[in-house]
Amino acid sequence: MKIEELENAPQWLLDAKTEDADVEILSGVVYWYDGSWKNGNYHGGTWYGGIWRRGFWHRGIWKDGTWYGGRWKKGHKTKLVQSDTSPVNN
Repeated sequence: MKIEELENAPQWLLDAKTEDADVEILSGVVYWYDGSWKNGNYHGGTWYGGIWRRGFWHRGIWKDGTWYGGRWKKGHKTKLVQSDTSPVNN
C-alpha cells in the first residue's frame, strides 16, 4: 500500500522522502515491503526489501534489501547487502 493511503501512519513515515513504497501497518507496527527510502528517519518496524539510499535508521528489524548509504543507529540485521555503487536515478 502507498504511504499516503495508510491510516494512522506515524509522522516520521509521512515526513520521509520515499519512492514507490509498498508499506502496511499492523497493530501499530510498520512493515516495509518494497520501494526506495531516499531520506528521512526510520523509527521502527520491519524492513523486508527495497533500497535504502540515505537517512537515519534509529531502530527496527532489517530482513532484506540493499543499503547504499546512511547511518545505522541500532536495530537487528538479518541480511544486509551493502553496495558502494549508487543506484541509477538517485
